[in-house]
Amino acid sequence: MPVFGWFKPKMAPEGPVEIVLDAEIERPAEEVYQLVDFGDPRNFKAAVGTITRTGANSFDMELDMLPGLTFPITEVEAVPGRSYAIEGVLPKAVGGKLHKTVERCEIKPLDDNRCKVTTTTLATFKPMKAKHFDFEVAMLTAACNNSLTKLKIHAEQGVEAIREIEARQVA
Repeated sequence: MPVFGWFKPKMAPEGPVEIVLDAEIERPAEEVYQLVDFGDPRNFKAAVGTITRTGANSFDMELDMLPGLTFPITEVEAVPGRSYAIEGVLPKAVGGKLHKTVERCEIKPLDDNRCKVTTTTLATFKPMKAKHFDFEVAMLTAACNNSLTKLKIHAEQGVEAIREIEARQVA
């Protein structure tokens, strides 16, 4: 008598998961764009790590918080002052269920010294059991929120505020 997959684990849905977050930042749109552009030395991740250009639209990112890990980044969109998007494949050493992300940052000026930043993350996960899916999406959502919050703090208060936060996170 066939079992018809009764004891086969239920798998998570396939395809990317979309996470959209936004924040108002008390800085001009052009300044915020410089902070997200990987080709700009003022990039907010470069302030807490190292970004090395490896090609016309590609970079390697190393973060002080995660020594020994190199994250390959590919720039997929760059509209100065308006939008910027990257694709990142997680290194195997990270482990976990996340395979890659496409992160897009849209910047809309609200006035001369304030803008609205909307981040859209499309996350592709490795195949996993359905029982792990909600947890992985919740963890990624928290990480996306953390990144947007750090961008806002960096833009409004400077890199020293970010270094203090990250020192507490590592401790």
